[in-house]
Amino acid sequence: MIPILRKVGWELNPNDKVVNKILSMCEKNNGMCPCHNTGEDTKCPCSDYREKDMCHCALYVKIEK
Repeated sequence: MIPILRKVGWELNPNDKVVNKILSMCEKNNGMCPCHNTGEDTKCPCSDYREKDMCHCALYVKIEK
């Protein structure tokens, strides 16, 4: 199971199809993020999201104000 990391200013993508597809791909990849990020730790949620506020696969989206 992939943990959901809630961060201030971010939310899960509101498109359920996108979320389900990404999570399915993560599970098939032994928890590794399906996108081609260059982060140090690619286990979802990857270090780019956790530390650099970047989500390459669109599992998380920035909240627009």
